[in-house]
Amino acid sequence: MNDYHKEELKRLISESLRERPDSYLIQQLFERFPTKAELMDVSEQQLLSIKGVGESKMRQITALLKLATTLTIPTQGKPIIRCPKDAFELLEPDFRHLNKEHFICLFLNTKNRVTFKEIYR
Repeated sequence: MNDYHKEELKRLISESLRERPDSYLIQQLFERFPTKAELMDVSEQQLLSIKGVGESKMRQITALLKLATTLTIPTQGKPIIRCPKDAFELLEPDFRHLNKEHFICLFLNTKNRVTFKEIYR
């Protein structure tokens, strides 16, 4: 992540949490999780281990990260899978920030529309 994006992300997160961008909490968040992937994959226990983060602040941070994930997932009806690229474009937003493999089953009807998606983690 380049410096401009990192500073912009710090500013957005600090405004959302009502913290100063140079506060201890924001600094620790970016020191412990320096990449976007690490930040998006943070657990509740990891957040609670940061000094100054209690249950309430932890919930705020996880809600903020879930919102960011949700906003990057395109909304559409039942997508059609005609080639591997279609499957990639459907699944990539969900798994962009994950750092380990997952097994996904896409169930299609006779017209190649996705009827169900099952994820094994």
